[in-house]
Amino acid sequence: MLINLGAYSTEIIRAGIQVTPKGQWEAGRVLGLTRSQTFLRVVLPPSLQRIYPALVSQCIIVMLGSSVVSQVSYEELTFAANLIQSRTFLSFEVYLVTTLIYLGLSIVMRQLLLAIGRKWFGVQA
Repeated sequence: MLINLGAYSTEIIRAGIQVTPKGQWEAGRVLGLTRSQTFLRVVLPPSLQRIYPALVSQCIIVMLGSSVVSQVSYEELTFAANLIQSRTFLSFEVYLVTTLIYLGLSIVMRQLLLAIGRKWFGVQA
């Protein structure tokens, strides 16, 4: 799962940098900046602003995908739900509560990451 996250995140970042107009690179060079200075000060900030919402979505997908690890005997929310369901036989109720917990976690995580994005990058939701 980590390799998958890394691949998707790398592709998101690459796409954000690639859509940067050539004029920004040229402007940095005209100002006498080196390639690395141009990248860090001129190209990267607007690229991060563009890709931040996609990275937030990717983080939420990973958080929700963590339920898969419960199938490998790692104690996690879905593992606990399976355990409770096997003892009480209340499948619908247990999985409804689990779903609501995941929904709440997703909403809180999204709001927190978007607040960070607004502060650092000026990202609008």
